[in-house]
Amino acid sequence: MLSKEAGSNEKWRFPIWPEWNDADINAEKWDTGKAGKEKPGKGQISPAFDDPEGKIKLPASLKVHSWKRPQEFLTKEVPVIVQNETSFDLVSANEHIFCCELMRWIVSEIYALWRIYNENSLNSETPTVVWKPWEHIYGLCKSAKEPIIVYNKFGKYALKLYWMGCWRKIIVDDTMPFSEEENLLLPATTSQNELWPMLLSKAIIKLANTSIYATGRREMEEFTVMQTLTGWIPEVIPIQPEYLDKVWGFLKEIVPEFTLPERKSPELEITQDDTKTEETRDSELKSEQSSVNKLPDSTERAETAGNISKETPPPPEPEVVAYAACTPLYLFEEDIFSLTRMADSSEKMRQYGLCHIHSHPVLITRTRSCPLVAPPEPPAIPPWKLFRPKKEVVLKCEPPEPVVEKPEKFVEIASLFIKYKLDIMKIPTNTHVSKSILKKGFQSMSHLASVTETDENEYDSNGDMNQNGRHSNAEDYSQKTSPSLQQNAEVLSKEEHDNISLASKQTSEKADTDMRSQTGTKSKDETASEKISVSRETWITFEDFCICFQRLYVFHKPDTYAYSYQKTSFKSSDEEVFYYLIVDSVMPIEMLVSFSALVHWYVTEGTQQECSTGVLRIEYFSWKSVAPGELVLKMHTSATKATIVNLPVGRHILLFAVACPMGHHIQLYTTVPCVFGEEDAVMPALQKESSRFIEQATVILRAVGNVINNYSNEDELPKALKELEAAYCPPGLQDSKRAEENIKIFNNAFWYLIEYVSEKKDLYRYKFAFRSFTLSFEITDISGGDIVFSEISEEKSLSSCENQTPTSEEEAAALKIQAIWRGTYIRKILKSREPGTKENTDVEETLKNLWTMIELNFEECAVTLLREIFKRNFNSVENFPCYEDESCKMFFIDYAVTYADQPPNAWFLVFREIFIVPEDMFILTKVFTTIPSCRLHVLDNDTQEEMPHAFFNVAPHVYPKNKKGYTFVAEAHTGEQPVPGGKWKLRFCTSQSALPFLSREAVNETFSTLQFKEYYIPNKEFLLFRYFVKVTAPHTATLQVQTSNSDVLIKLQVLDNEKEITSVIGKGNAVIPVFNFRSNQSLLSSQLKKLQVIQSNTVKGLETGQLKKRSRNSSKDSKASSKADLVQECSVILTDESSASENFDNNVGSPEQSHQYSIEALVLHDSWPLTEGESLLVQDLKEKQKDDIKVKKIANSPKSTRGSKDTVSEKTEKEDSWKEGAPLESQPGEANAPYCILRIVSDQKEAEFLEVKKDTRRVDAIRAMKEAWESAEPGRAVKAFQERMRFINKYAVRDSEEPIAEAETDTLTPSSEEEGKQSPQRAIDLRLETQQKTWELIDLSPYTRKTMSEPVLINESIIQQQQIRKEENFNHFRQLCMLVMEQRQKEKNERILLKQNILEMYENLQASLDEARGRVYSIREAYRNELLEAERRKEEELAALEAALKAERKKNRKR
Repeated sequence: MLSKEAGSNEKWRFPIWPEWNDADINAEKWDTGKAGKEKPGKGQISPAFDDPEGKIKLPASLKVHSWKRPQEFLTKEVPVIVQNETSFDLVSANEHIFCCELMRWIVSEIYALWRIYNENSLNSETPTVVWKPWEHIYGLCKSAKEPIIVYNKFGKYALKLYWMGCWRKIIVDDTMPFSEEENLLLPATTSQNELWPMLLSKAIIKLANTSIYATGRREMEEFTVMQTLTGWIPEVIPIQPEYLDKVWGFLKEIVPEFTLPERKSPELEITQDDTKTEETRDSELKSEQSSVNKLPDSTERAETAGNISKETPPPPEPEVVAYAACTPLYLFEEDIFSLTRMADSSEKMRQYGLCHIHSHPVLITRTRSCPLVAPPEPPAIPPWKLFRPKKEVVLKCEPPEPVVEKPEKFVEIASLFIKYKLDIMKIPTNTHVSKSILKKGFQSMSHLASVTETDENEYDSNGDMNQNGRHSNAEDYSQKTSPSLQQNAEVLSKEEHDNISLASKQTSEKADTDMRSQTGTKSKDETASEKISVSRETWITFEDFCICFQRLYVFHKPDTYAYSYQKTSFKSSDEEVFYYLIVDSVMPIEMLVSFSALVHWYVTEGTQQECSTGVLRIEYFSWKSVAPGELVLKMHTSATKATIVNLPVGRHILLFAVACPMGHHIQLYTTVPCVFGEEDAVMPALQKESSRFIEQATVILRAVGNVINNYSNEDELPKALKELEAAYCPPGLQDSKRAEENIKIFNNAFWYLIEYVSEKKDLYRYKFAFRSFTLSFEITDISGGDIVFSEISEEKSLSSCENQTPTSEEEAAALKIQAIWRGTYIRKILKSREPGTKENTDVEETLKNLWTMIELNFEECAVTLLREIFKRNFNSVENFPCYEDESCKMFFIDYAVTYADQPPNAWFLVFREIFIVPEDMFILTKVFTTIPSCRLHVLDNDTQEEMPHAFFNVAPHVYPKNKKGYTFVAEAHTGEQPVPGGKWKLRFCTSQSALPFLSREAVNETFSTLQFKEYYIPNKEFLLFRYFVKVTAPHTATLQVQTSNSDVLIKLQVLDNEKEITSVIGKGNAVIPVFNFRSNQSLLSSQLKKLQVIQSNTVKGLETGQLKKRSRNSSKDSKASSKADLVQECSVILTDESSASENFDNNVGSPEQSHQYSIEALVLHDSWPLTEGESLLVQDLKEKQKDDIKVKKIANSPKSTRGSKDTVSEKTEKEDSWKEGAPLESQPGEANAPYCILRIVSDQKEAEFLEVKKDTRRVDAIRAMKEAWESAEPGRAVKAFQERMRFINKYAVRDSEEPIAEAETDTLTPSSEEEGKQSPQRAIDLRLETQQKTWELIDLSPYTRKTMSEPVLINESIIQQQQIRKEENFNHFRQLCMLVMEQRQKEKNERILLKQNILEMYENLQASLDEARGRVYSIREAYRNELLEAERRKEEELAALEAALKAERKKNRKR
């Protein structure tokens, strides 16, 4: 369950509320589970239940003073869950909590749902309640269709509410918050013992606390109560002036429209206006509203509701419910434009009886585009007045302006808070508006007289509720506000307004009288309850509606959608989560996207927690491109938000990127099927053909079937052929050559289909039918000739005519026979098109047999035909509409390996394999792993070039077909934390069905790594290390070097005979992904035979591997011999026998080529400076290693006469140490020393064929030279030692140190007997130690500046020589300066010349632009003159016509 998954996270204090399950409710323990102690004489005491999540956190506007249970504040009454199931009043007793925005929204939305579901059912002959808010509460009852809710004395209740994509179980207790004045701070009905509003509100507040911001501006951000009670999906549409027309059109589509009744006759209309009550009119309109707003839900009880219980078919379109809301007044708003909009909105809302301070949602019930009351018909005109009617002429000084009548646009809204507390609102003293404006809600600004409203006010004070509890101001309140509405619309005159007001007043009074007569028997409490049981309505102009309200809430009912997809995740992480959607349809796609975000968990009072919004980003996606796609949608929310996404026809791939702190839920509702989920679930759907492709293929194949069915019909066959040509030719193709090319392509594709269907059997019979069908006599790729000729005569003709040269007579005879046969064959084909002939009957029978086989698998054959057309038609295929979907088609294959646990700060090789590309194809590579840092390298084995990267990934690339394939290498770094073992997967994605395949049967998962650690000491060559590589067989390896300092620029290179073969430069890390070492040794005869056998098997495997797909997951095969595997690895990368034998000769059988490989690393640009401490530490470590070598040498020198067996064993041990690599155990003091590590990675089975040895050629040469000197002149080393000691003593302090030095020299001078026993180097070390103790003065002569070896007295000649040298240096420098200045002057002249050329070019461009602009201006001026001339002539004609009319009028007047 989701709760278990969330509960495993330690950061979460409580588990996620579980999904609703009836079995859990039936098994729920409604007591506290802890029995109290029994006392003598008393029963068992059961303590009350306390919510384990703590007390709920109320909004800041409600101050909680204490918490009480029902037994504490209901002392005189017995608590019940619900008392009156037909009506309730949540307004009268809750005025003290309406200062809280959250409470107003809860009450308003409960009333809105009650109105939507129950209004018509309560007004029917058998009143029935369809939706009951208390049925969301469960306590001491089992889950049933109509549960019986009983009061639980233990105080434990479970509520069923919708949250994060599903119905969930919310547990609450019965503790209620009270203020300091002992007022209940939760909604309650007028019946004080009813608990259902309090329990329901507690659970709703729990859900609201997961999304409410702590900004202090609003108590309701994006949380909606209606969704928690119904599961409807809220879409928030901001009302902005830019698209008000679209909003009006949208409201007319989703909300019922008010229309005037049709008039049968004037007499009936008069009686109807006088007698028809408002209840009848409202009932007619509400029946229309119910058909749109009502939704069958699991919580509805519609089976017992008369006509509502009738089953109706599912609606053709998704159903919605709409209401509007305004932004509450926030005085500390920084945006002054927002304050302006708030002020305008507040002023308009007061005119309609609403208050901007008490912001709440208002339900949109109807729209109206006509008058509320039909205008009276104009009086009848006597017939005699119709003869020569007198024209009224109004003389004005200005021409009359056309009067543009605004269309009537009204919206009916329903709310509990219409005229709420308007009579007690204090009028500001500093206002300049009269009091009547605030009281009446309008002020007439015209010259008309005001309308007296005394009677209406008195009527309103007495009560204005009709029989249904509905406010009668549907016309009454519009009567009050009609002058202002008429003033804004400028439609009605004063007389019309008086008539409408009088008619509305009479109708309202009659309806009110009927209501009083019907409800006279009811009690006062019931009547008062019914007054508030249903919300009030009023009409508002659409223009004022857009000013008053800033947001439109549209609730979509999910049960009305055909398909639904959802994804839910509860995980505390800052990383984005990705989902993919594939939509494919031949019709425009409309999709509802719902996004719910859990930004922070429920917190109790006294705790604070930072939160941020969840973000959903939807964009077009393609696996073939690295660049991000076009953005489709971006949503920010802290609760739930939805929107409609419209997509064009075709196949689309959308990426859903979700970033949410703790959890999210995405739900999609569509009318077409689609695929939604993670990448692994979506990718298989991309291998199928798109819907448009299948539709186009079906059209083509049906046209083929139409031709076959009408093949013997002389009249219908030409029409069918034209339809077929129009079907397979791309639209918009007008070129005749391309049309002929398309006909040829279709003929070849149709023959391919015939071969596919017939499985290449009886092709000779289908060949003639195909020729007759297409009338194609040109040579195409048609196969299948005469069976007799192909099977009997072929071998004889080839054997008899193979070595003969035909004569001219034979050639002429053959050409004549061919011409005669061709003419006969063509005439036979043409005759087969004539109905009634034998040939036509045979061809029709053959084609119908073919069509019968096609119909068995119609869709597959259609797709095959169109796909073959696409393969052949490269020029015109883009004109097909379905070609746009080809970019969304993709095939893929996976290769997976496993890796072991890795320590921190380690580098290791994950994957290295060779893949063969069967043809040129576009390939996208993707890596799936949990390793923090992993990089993939792809190398072309023919050119040794690496494929380019984009954002540390291999860029999508077209891989051309090559001989040796491509090597894919994956390396990884662990970072500062260890990496546990896991799975690594490589995915190939291509647009073609032929995928890259592995060069061997299974993927290798085991590698052998040789590691060598070296300490860095700066040197002149900047050399880090140098190693020799000895290869006994062709070998593939990966090389990597890593330094302790990550900022060092290093160069890793491989040399062959001191010639650089390959190199790579890196910073702190350098990798050569693949290097193929060639061997100098030839294999044994047995190995050569194995190589040949494996080579032949490999070629066969490669040939068969192109026809079948490899297994997607690697499996471990049985182990073979290491040498055979090595030969297979070296030879399997070839694709044909010639290349394989060539590679074998080059690598194994060519002893003439000698390879001497070495690996070295260099420090570039002196980028590794060492501190003094690091230098001393490295020097000490090197000295220790030298001392160890010296001791070993001295210890082993007397035993130089050992046998050859010991020498061989020592050599073997040394070679083993080379192969395995030196252990990287750090000694004391080595942690801070600068070092580098070389790693050589090869396959586990090939590790024994590679030997690595450190380069000691310089040391060995020096040692050999010294040994040669010693053998030629014994005692030379001792003499050299003595000379060095004398040189050292010469520059020492000679007063006190000289005798000691001489004594030490005598003592250190060995005798001839001890010459071979004592080491001269050891004596030098002892002498240096003694000098370090006795020397105190420092010789500064090496640090003094000297121009000559010996000091000389300066004379005139020396001074002259120095002067001459200085002059020579000056002259040389002066010449260099002159050359530099000349070069600079030359470059300056060139720049000036270039600048002049550029300026001239710009001037020419400007001149040409001015010239072109002048031509355009001249043309425009000529056109303007023509227009002016035409306008002048028109005005003259009008003036002449007017003069003529005036003259005619004068004549008429004179008469």
